[in-house]
Amino acid sequence: MTEPSPPQHAAVLPLPRWVLGPGSISSLAGELALLRIARPLLLSDVGLERAGVLQTVAAFLPPSSARHLLASEDPTCLDADQAFAVYREAGCDGIVALGGGSVIDTAKILAALAQAPAAGARGLLGRPDLIGPGVAPLLAIPTTIGTGSESSPATGLHPDQNTRAIGTRSPFLVPRSVVSDPMLVRSLPQRLIAATGMDALAHCLEGYLADPPHPLVDAIALDGLSRAYGHVREALRPESDGARQELMVASFAGGVAIHKGLGPAHAIALACGDQRLHHGMLVAAALPCAMEIAAAKVPAKSDRMAQALQLGSRFDLAPALRALNAALGLPSHLGRAGYRVTDPDELARAMASSPFNRNAAYAPSTDEYRAMANTLFF
Repeated sequence: MTEPSPPQHAAVLPLPRWVLGPGSISSLAGELALLRIARPLLLSDVGLERAGVLQTVAAFLPPSSARHLLASEDPTCLDADQAFAVYREAGCDGIVALGGGSVIDTAKILAALAQAPAAGARGLLGRPDLIGPGVAPLLAIPTTIGTGSESSPATGLHPDQNTRAIGTRSPFLVPRSVVSDPMLVRSLPQRLIAATGMDALAHCLEGYLADPPHPLVDAIALDGLSRAYGHVREALRPESDGARQELMVASFAGGVAIHKGLGPAHAIALACGDQRLHHGMLVAAALPCAMEIAAAKVPAKSDRMAQALQLGSRFDLAPALRALNAALGLPSHLGRAGYRVTDPDELARAMASSPFNRNAAYAPSTDEYRAMANTLFF
């Protein structure tokens, strides 16, 4: 996903109303009433319908609600435009986004289309100036435990199936309300728990490192970091509802951290986002390399992160993350995971020119990215 422009005012921190805990989905009707949504569009995907999660949530919606399912794991602008056509035809007045980052990101563009329909989804990408307070009210129900889209101001969408996602950042894209119910992620496959849990951890790490500092965001990021690191392994066990709730907290914290910006691990994942490998897996593999550079170039903040993880020093960050990837069954070598590099120099340039470097405490050079790529791919 292309990282949108960094926030203009670091002190501005719009956050959603947040309902957390087992069975919290029962609060859905009350949350919709608070948002004055009488006829919501339930946006979800076919996987959640097959798993029965869609039916569980729909039981708490008003009878007047409409539905639209996304068929692709990587939605495009066409998907958002088609969802908006359903929204208008059904006379909806708000959106319930049930799903992971792809569903929630698409719902954000859908909400923006309600106040700028003439632009079309493609016309809104990278155009925060077209997004204002008239967006449709959005309630997010995350069904993964790491994307952070439920609490972030950013969204990303593919213009078409063959193009890297383009991002947009606006405070008006932050959902109005979030319901995080760990009972809804009981059927989540282990590979998705691992990948999205590491994505949450990466958001907290890189968000904490990003500049400028923000006292509240930094405190939330450090708390989320320790929760993700401490509970992601336990969350792989089927009976671990408590650990999965901890990861949902870490996911929300990571979304808050995104308000500051991200960094090199996400720059690498963005540059490698053209071959349909899972975003969280890409970030997890890149994170140890990014933390090696952070330990050398941003020592004070790296020491604080190591302290939060109860590690001996900042130089233990990268080895600890590699060990965690191995314990979770995630690759540390993207070449062996299936990524094929056709032009190493172009890939290094794409990493170095990524907008994810804008707010990084230290932005690696092209040569430094080339060295990281050599570790990850060759």
